[in-house]
Amino acid sequence: MEDLLVSDVKKIEILEVLKDGKVHSFYNLSKEVGTNFNTVKKNCNFLELLDLIDIDRTTAEESATGKPRYRVEINERGRELLESAEFSNLF
Repeated sequence: MEDLLVSDVKKIEILEVLKDGKVHSFYNLSKEVGTNFNTVKKNCNFLELLDLIDIDRTTAEESATGKPRYRVEINERGRELLESAEFSNLF
């Protein structure tokens, strides 16, 4: 794992947290992986681009609190990646 960038390690840590199958917020993930909200948001957007997670977005206009909300969960492809032998051999 020493050849990986810090941001890559954070992405893997996010996937590891999400493998519990629960829905998480960016805030919760930031606490779980020990980084800030914006770093988690950027890493999650990238993981979504790779189709490893799903992000349900509620805009500020749609939200009763007037703040945007994000619900993040791992999808089947993300689970398959974590369980794959090739992925496990990286560590």
